Amino acid sequence: MAHATHTDGELDLEPLKRILERDFRYDTHQDAEELILGACQEAQNLYGWVPQPAAQVIADHLGVSVNRVYSLLTFYADFRTEPPGKHFLLLCHGTACYVMGSQRLIATLRDEYGITNGEVTRDGELTLQVVNGCLGVCDLAPVIQVDHHTYCGRLTPDRLRETLEALKRGEPLEERNETD
Repeated sequence: MAHATHTDGELDLEPLKRILERDFRYDTHQDAEELILGACQEAQNLYGWVPQPAAQVIADHLGVSVNRVYSLLTFYADFRTEPPGKHFLLLCHGTACYVMGSQRLIATLRDEYGITNGEVTRDGELTLQVVNGCLGVCDLAPVIQVDHHTYCGRLTPDRLRETLEALKRGEPLEERNETD
């Protein structure tokens, strides 16, 4: 997904301002409060995360404090207030994945890649989000979803390492669901 930044890397807030003006109108303070989450989702869709200047634009537009915006951003696990890594990993920790060893994958990511839930590797390559619900592909357990569309399943710590190294090398991941 291309994110809204200028070519010099500066954050372009104009697309967010246009969306807020077009789609986030309100009559009362209560109405404005109810629009905060939707506005934050728009910002995250535009930038891949919700940077502080975008949170301030939302607060200014809705007439609420930036602290109110941040209280919601930090309450909901799906919002990111730090820039994501180049690749985004959703690691399923639902019942089937837990039974099949997702905890070993979490330990591998923590011990060898230095990341836990919500963190980015030092090299900026990987962001990890652990899903305590279910990704809905239990036949692939334990499974990760890579960059919002590719599932890599039946993972062991070794297969996870191989998958992540292939991802860093830019290799396609679609063929990685075969059984050993």
